[in-house]
Amino acid sequence: MYTALQPALEKIEWPQAWPTLADYQLLLDGLPQPVMTASGKLLRVVAQASEKSADWRQGYEPRIYLQGELQTRLESWHDAFNLLTWATFPLAKAALNARQYALLEARAAVGVPAGPRSPNQDTLTQFDESGVIVLCSDPALSKLMLDFQWKRLFWENRRAVRTNMRCFLFGHGLMERALAPYRGLTGKGVILPVAQDLFAQPLAQQLAEADQMLARRIADAGQFLQPLDLAPLPLLGFPGFTPDNEGAEYYDDQRYFRPGRRLKP
Repeated sequence: MYTALQPALEKIEWPQAWPTLADYQLLLDGLPQPVMTASGKLLRVVAQASEKSADWRQGYEPRIYLQGELQTRLESWHDAFNLLTWATFPLAKAALNARQYALLEARAAVGVPAGPRSPNQDTLTQFDESGVIVLCSDPALSKLMLDFQWKRLFWENRRAVRTNMRCFLFGHGLMERALAPYRGLTGKGVILPVAQDLFAQPLAQQLAEADQMLARRIADAGQFLQPLDLAPLPLLGFPGFTPDNEGAEYYDDQRYFRPGRRLKP
């Protein structure tokens, strides 16, 4: 499930103990291209603020957008995976941050910077925390996924899934939960249609193209508007993600592989 992180992890020799903030910065500095925010700021790793500021511009997302400061806690899997996601999908993460900042700015303009998240904010946050990128070259497989036809998708079409789909974890919260996989582990999927020959390319190229496509999708103000725009994906059903799914009966558990609701057209 952590295949997408391999190119980033290969860029640095990690210490035996938890990485320091300087180690994290070395990872970013060692990437082929600098990681930039949508506002043109170079991303820098900084310590998390000790106190919450009353100024909304000093919040987590605004500090990334306005100053390029990625607040990061030490000895935190959650924050470590977030940093690795920035290193792996920099364009998509920057696009997410830009959308979140714009929504916060709009709320502040009318005097309501705090309060419950809007459906738009909630959707972007859900994908940031639990998102899964699904590259698919066969529309029939995409339809089975959107229609919650899990056994047909993952078992009856298992060979086609292995050939025509790739599943990359994006959400750093989901990556943290995947450290101890459990039946019920579910991501929020976004399907990106691709040509089949992309899967013959090196992993780094697959990730780069996925990053570009996802960033364009996120930057589209007509996308990611409500949670129903995201497709639930029971991760442990994907071939290769657990040895438990090597038998057809695994997919009969409807507590996990739920019939579900239908996505909007």
